Amino acid sequence: MAGSAATATASTAYAASPADQQVPRANQSLLAKVIVVGVPGLTWYDVKGSPDLTALVNQSHVGSITVKTAGPHTCPVDGWLTISAGTRAWGNVPDQACGDLPGLVDGKVQNWQTYVDRQAEHHTGAPLGRLGESRDRVCGFGPGAAIAVARTDGTVSNWEPTVDLAKLGSTSCRDAVIDAGAMPLREGRDEARKRVAELVKQAKAAAVDSWVLLVGVSQVTANAHQEPLVAMQLPPDNGPRWLTSDSTRRPGLIQLTDVTATVLRGEAKPIDPAGAEKDSPLDGNEIFFTGDQHTDASAVIEDRLDTNERFEHPRPVLIAVAMTLLVAQLAALGWFLITRSRRARSTSEFTLLAQGGFFIAVFLSTATVWWRWPSPGLSLYCVVLAISAAFAGLAKAFLKQYAGLGILLAAYAILLVDGVLGTPLQFGSMFADGPVIGGRFYGFGNSTFATLAVAALVTAGWVAQKLLDRSRMQAALAVLIIGGLAIIVDGKPGWGTDFGGIIALTPAVLLLAWLTWRGSISLKALIGIGIAGVVAVSAVAFLDYLRPADQRSHFGTFVARLLDGDVGDVLIRKLQMSASFFYAPAGWFMLAGVVLAMIATVWPNKVPFESYRRYYVSRPMIRPTLLALSTCGLVGMLLNDAGVALPAIMTGFALPLLVAHLLAIGVETPATVSPESHLVQES
Repeated sequence: MAGSAATATASTAYAASPADQQVPRANQSLLAKVIVVGVPGLTWYDVKGSPDLTALVNQSHVGSITVKTAGPHTCPVDGWLTISAGTRAWGNVPDQACGDLPGLVDGKVQNWQTYVDRQAEHHTGAPLGRLGESRDRVCGFGPGAAIAVARTDGTVSNWEPTVDLAKLGSTSCRDAVIDAGAMPLREGRDEARKRVAELVKQAKAAAVDSWVLLVGVSQVTANAHQEPLVAMQLPPDNGPRWLTSDSTRRPGLIQLTDVTATVLRGEAKPIDPAGAEKDSPLDGNEIFFTGDQHTDASAVIEDRLDTNERFEHPRPVLIAVAMTLLVAQLAALGWFLITRSRRARSTSEFTLLAQGGFFIAVFLSTATVWWRWPSPGLSLYCVVLAISAAFAGLAKAFLKQYAGLGILLAAYAILLVDGVLGTPLQFGSMFADGPVIGGRFYGFGNSTFATLAVAALVTAGWVAQKLLDRSRMQAALAVLIIGGLAIIVDGKPGWGTDFGGIIALTPAVLLLAWLTWRGSISLKALIGIGIAGVVAVSAVAFLDYLRPADQRSHFGTFVARLLDGDVGDVLIRKLQMSASFFYAPAGWFMLAGVVLAMIATVWPNKVPFESYRRYYVSRPMIRPTLLALSTCGLVGMLLNDAGVALPAIMTGFALPLLVAHLLAIGVETPATVSPESHLVQES
């Protein structure tokens, strides 16, 4: 199975960068009619277990669809409301089971106003009814389709409770949405699979000049196993290939809001949603196909199931690996504190370096295609620990006291290359949110940015230290070059595409460069650095905004919303996400740790460890580098939706390497370096 050529081709296409292997978009066009057949809970296991559905695979462009909506669960009503709005909507009440779909009373969806009010309550900005208002003669068949094609007031026209094939094929249906019914949890699932396959064939036969898009639209229950669902499109133009969209930029992956964009074909009307002055733009983009042709249905199905494994395990395994490393570090540190032996010191240093190696292993592990190995979860756990230990061992053996620096340099180089290549190491890694929760589909996420920021700033500080005696100007230029490369790769659309990241990293790099050049900084210069950072970030965002709407990243999308006066809901949602970390004790522990770390960078004399205080004044560039790290973490915490988690991740990467360095060497304090240097001076 894993060794088949078709599977290898499929997986290569899935992991490829957005520019790879695409069929020219100019050669693709939607046919006269789009027919969406929505099935809550339709998984690739259903396709594997049904000869009828399997037979459709080689007749289709295929992919997986992420059905994450605005709420914590994606019940059927959430999925159909999201198709209606073209933006992630919130339908079900949190912490309640998925209820039955609302019926129609006097031609209107029951409790429609309740759903509209729910969007305002949760600041989704989802304009319910956009599909029905924007597209004339959209037919609906079945209960869920009534929700999808309803107008803004909840009224429904051109709808039938069951599929009318004659009407479906007629000109009275410009496009159509069909609710094929949710997949039964146990009994009757085989029959449901046959019914879905037959319905797809009937729809294709009834409307010859049409796209039939079979998609899973939601999970069936609130506590259902979260996974990408089935997406197939018939007939396959130019041979069966892989579905994608500009929303995901990943061959073989689309998202639920892409369905609405595909039906509307750029004809979305502005709709006033409840609780917002303006409607949110479409979250999705038109679906198209890309990659190599596939000819082996069984290989395609196994590839889809392998891909689901790729997204299922990283987060749970991340916790297991982190706890393993923490226990090892505490055990080794305890051994050292009790015995003070050379072996205990070396072991403790190794465990701390392994923690640093972990921040590389989370990315390199994706190159091992662990999801195809036996016991994928256990395989990922072992692979990540092995890579972490390998980096720790090699760095310690060859670089001695500079082992931590070697790990940081490796992280910097790997992430720069990964960004330029289109971030293939991010997709499905432990640090990527992934399609299951509808997070980033491309670019650098918050955890990756935190890793890159630490690696770039420390690398820049180390190079500047080497050049400082030769020329402060050269040292400052080196900081700008090293930090600038990280900013470019992190922020460039199509590479890191990380708007929040460059907001935090740009002022940190400018501060480090200034302190390298001048040795201290005035309040005026500090304000100037802040303004320069804002101007640089704004310029990047505005240039992205000037691109065509369907080619913009979230930089340009944010500017568009800002110019339209539609950023309120976005900012509120991000603030809520940032504040959500404090709903649990872990958020407060992270905050306490971050505050202590920042205090240590500004007031080293308050740190109760002599080795750190001596180290702090041992080199001129140590203080500026630590201040730059704190600046990046503080700005990121205040302006990024990751909140306190971002500086906590930075601390989790930098602190173990610093402690390992202090264990490895004894620090002498040069008399020529004052602990008061590089302070902010008011002038």
